[in-house]
Amino acid sequence: MGSDNKLKLKPDGMPDMSDEKTDGPMYPPIFWGFLILPRLVGLALSLAVYYMGSTAKYNANMDLIIARDMHWVYLGLVVLGVTINWVNMFPAVLKAKIMPGNAGNLRSNPYVYKVIGETSIQNKIVTDEAGDIGVYNRGNRSLHHMIENFGVVLAGLFLVGSVFPFPTFCLMLLFMVGRIVHQIGYTKGYGSHATGFMLHMITVVVIEGFAMIVGLKGFGVL
Repeated sequence: MGSDNKLKLKPDGMPDMSDEKTDGPMYPPIFWGFLILPRLVGLALSLAVYYMGSTAKYNANMDLIIARDMHWVYLGLVVLGVTINWVNMFPAVLKAKIMPGNAGNLRSNPYVYKVIGETSIQNKIVTDEAGDIGVYNRGNRSLHHMIENFGVVLAGLFLVGSVFPFPTFCLMLLFMVGRIVHQIGYTKGYGSHATGFMLHMITVVVIEGFAMIVGLKGFGVL
């Protein structure tokens, strides 16, 4: 990209990646790290709540679930979370092949279109990032991001909430704050949504951690 870190563009409007390394591994270490490390943190936080909170009540709630072999469903929630995380992370790895890290608001595009037809121009088509239209587009991108990632939150509200009711309520508050911060930050420009994303991720991995506790309890590990 050059020492001035200025984004170079090709004639079709997309970043010129000729100076970028795009032939790296399909699944780089950061991919696996993002799948595994947050979940270890989430499990550690959920265990802290379990042991430092109303442990007897949590155990009583889990006994009712385990008696019906429902701990398998809670483990299924963890599997769902990993699946959602995977299908969201995989395109992010591919994005590195067409957009560098300094591509700014261009990186908020989940798709890149082209015009087809005999007389079509060769320019690529992306969302308008300028002015109020750009703010509107990025605000909606945050909405789409929430829909893409909140499956565990919805399922966990009922599953995990039946075992850890007050902690689940607190997580829903954290989720609310995270999504609002994410959306407002995104309207200011790509990258400003990072804090909201982290709050969202904490919510998700702690919910998964609570579900894992139920699963471990069902197998007699805890």
